[in-house]
Amino acid sequence: MSNKLSPNQKLSFSPKWMKFISISLRPVIRLLIKNKVEFKTFLNICRDLYVKEAESYIYETSKDKRGKISSIAYQTGLDRREVSTILKTTKPIEECVIEQNRSREGYILDHWSSDPMFCDDKGFPLPLKRSGSGLSFETLVQRFGKNISHGPILEALLDAQCVEIKKSMVVYKNKNFIPAKQLHDDKIKIVAKSINRLSSTIDHNLTAKEDLFFQRNLYSIRVSHQHHESFKLEVMTMINEHYNNYLIPEFERIESKYETNIKAQQSLPIGLGLFFFNDTIDHEEESS
Repeated sequence: MSNKLSPNQKLSFSPKWMKFISISLRPVIRLLIKNKVEFKTFLNICRDLYVKEAESYIYETSKDKRGKISSIAYQTGLDRREVSTILKTTKPIEECVIEQNRSREGYILDHWSSDPMFCDDKGFPLPLKRSGSGLSFETLVQRFGKNISHGPILEALLDAQCVEIKKSMVVYKNKNFIPAKQLHDDKIKIVAKSINRLSSTIDHNLTAKEDLFFQRNLYSIRVSHQHHESFKLEVMTMINEHYNNYLIPEFERIESKYETNIKAQQSLPIGLGLFFFNDTIDHEEESS
């Protein structure tokens, strides 16, 4: 008789959740990569959220609050010491992550402007040749760039106008590194809330036995790629017409029946969301 474990026996959860993570988080990861959010930052925030959500889950589902750290460690798979450290931290996770994750670009600029090897007698950063041994930008990055090639770093610093090229030399301009391409704060908030609301609806519908929230998808696999743009334009026109001519007036009519001007009686937002999608990966294939 074989003692070999089946795939399901090796995990404390269904393997299907690994596909769920891959499919659902892929667009979010793509968005983070485009905006240069480093993996270490993402990992630290995820660790904090795992602990905080596990803590909430335990309070919601268990009457016995003793051994909370051990329960969270069991629920998350994290070490008890990690759990304890996170629970004892009073600062918001964003502040902690900023303290722990200085950008490579800022780190390099700091050393360029302070390390005697890369400064002149008056303490000003020296112009550096692009690459090669000795006083070069490549040498600077090798020392302080955390195993990153000097090419992408130089491109980022040029885009942010922290350095410039003069007579084939890399010249230091300023130490305030701000990524050249950034989404507006309002757009980031809208994206975050949209993902949060859809995910919360899905979570509710997966766990609730009744009182399910409205959640529907309309899609077609019969439209050829050459007609995608035309299809999108017609569908978006249709959505906008119904949204402006019917949904908004009807939503406002229903809202007027229950709305209040008393601030103390007002709540967090409640409503519905609409969006057009165009899959870029084969979800059916990934789910198999």
